[in-house]
Amino acid sequence: MEKILYATDFSKNAENAFNFALKMAEKSQAELIMLHVFNDPAVWTYPYTKDPFEIKRQATKAWKNTLQELFEQYKTSVKVKYVALENPSVVKAILSVIKKENPGLIITGIKGKSKIKEVIMGSTTQALVQQSPVPVLAIPENAVYRDYKKILYTSDYLESDIQAIEQLIDLVQDYDAAIKAVHVSTYNEFLGDQKMEWFKDLVNEKIGDKRITFELLLSDNIFKKLNDYMNENEFDMLVMLEKERFGIIDKWFHDDLVRKMEFRTSIPLLSYNEQYLRVMDQEDAETSSRMQQEH
Repeated sequence: MEKILYATDFSKNAENAFNFALKMAEKSQAELIMLHVFNDPAVWTYPYTKDPFEIKRQATKAWKNTLQELFEQYKTSVKVKYVALENPSVVKAILSVIKKENPGLIITGIKGKSKIKEVIMGSTTQALVQQSPVPVLAIPENAVYRDYKKILYTSDYLESDIQAIEQLIDLVQDYDAAIKAVHVSTYNEFLGDQKMEWFKDLVNEKIGDKRITFELLLSDNIFKKLNDYMNENEFDMLVMLEKERFGIIDKWFHDDLVRKMEFRTSIPLLSYNEQYLRVMDQEDAETSSRMQQEH
């Protein structure tokens, strides 16, 4: 991972997320890109001109200085870049920086103060999860940083989970983490054990990492079961795959679960987007085919 993008609105929780961003950048020796998105800078804050372009320039400079002040509170050798953008859409601004800088990870806090028109279920993070081509690490306001030794990956035991797990392994390779792939289902689910065994064989065939273990949890209250399991096992990170859903009931359930997990968990939540993983998989296949033809 060469770059980490940290997005902040300078709220208290965003500063907590900065600690995670800094620690991960140090661990992976990645460049840290610090981003703040602002909208309509107040004229009275910049009283020396009425020129809107000069106001924007002064505001951009001021926000970059604020980012620098935050960074310089910490003694670190991390390479840093400051970005301040004026945009009424925080999400669109972040996506534009992703396109330009191509980071391997986005880190942001949950429950920031920004007012965002694109809010999905009350969270900028959720909007990012649904649109970002790179994984999003959301840091709850009461999370405390610690190395990622135990990671919980919530899985539907589908082939689309494989690429997310592969990327997860690359992301946490500096932490020597153990990954538990857990599927939670109701007692009425058909062939649950067989499905898990099939998925285990698939993971062993395509990934072959012995640090990945599997477990099937049964309960009529899926969210409560997952929440209790997290609390009992003291995981350092929760990982979920934002899937492309087609059935209305299925989509509602998944969105509702993600929303609850975001606002109730006290550990970092890492989200991958199935749509973009599929695009990347197709691009990798096309590149591999091209290379074979050239040789």
